[in-house]
Amino acid sequence: MTRTAPLQLPLNALACFEAAGRHANFTRAAKELRVTQAAVSKQIKALEVQLNTQLFLRGNRAVALTESGKRLFEGVSAGMKTIGDAVEDISRANQPTELVITTTVAMASLWLMPHIASFRAEHPEISIKLIATDALLDFNQDRVDVAIRYGHGDWPHLDCAFLFGVHFLPVCSPSYLAAFPMHSVEDIRNSRLLYLEGPAARYQEWEWWFACNGVEVEKLDAELSFNNYPLLVQAALAGQGVLLAWGNVIDQYIEGGALVPIIDAQTPSNYSYYLVTNRRRTVRPEARIFKNWVMQRTRDMR
Repeated sequence: MTRTAPLQLPLNALACFEAAGRHANFTRAAKELRVTQAAVSKQIKALEVQLNTQLFLRGNRAVALTESGKRLFEGVSAGMKTIGDAVEDISRANQPTELVITTTVAMASLWLMPHIASFRAEHPEISIKLIATDALLDFNQDRVDVAIRYGHGDWPHLDCAFLFGVHFLPVCSPSYLAAFPMHSVEDIRNSRLLYLEGPAARYQEWEWWFACNGVEVEKLDAELSFNNYPLLVQAALAGQGVLLAWGNVIDQYIEGGALVPIIDAQTPSNYSYYLVTNRRRTVRPEARIFKNWVMQRTRDMR
């Protein structure tokens, strides 16, 4: 009996197909692969001809996998994950064990760093590389193992575990409150407000907080602003103005009395902190250890 030779599919076409299926968009797939949209379309068309079946339903602005496309996508994604894991294992085989963690500047400075000594004491065999940035890093390009992100927990192709929520409350130093007594939202409105600028500014807006507490204001002029949140905290500690504090992140300053709540007006954030790993790669043992440690550390905050 003659044995049929297995069908040989070009790797470039499969890579284009997988990226297009993941993004549901040829243009975004082309951007990721650093080729033209026409090249992606051509590769996928050739793949459809070779398989004698349609893989995508093509729309004006998006594409969708057909049933055949879904079956192929599952197989190709699993294969690429296996290849990625093998490449990662080989590349790290002769290197010291290093855990790459990324999170926001605020989370790194104000929560993670005060706790990380405990993790190092428990697991001295694990080297840590911490990348503090308010930009979202690409897990593959930046070789990130685990991230702590602030948002809705709906990042595509990532597994997200809820850590804790955040609430906002206005605080200042005892010396500032003594010099400028405040008893209401209107009093806070007329005080010196500390502002956040840069990528993290989308996480905090005084106008939003005032609206949530019954005071509609136009765009406020920033008298004193900074490009990262830890600098705002330092300014508040130095008596420079009123900080919109992130409860659960800077509680140590409030509990210690270095910063004091001005009024009882805790406003829940629309976002939360999540522990994030790459769904398309097997989570390394070091990352699993760190994940379990963080989940344990934040248990009472949930």
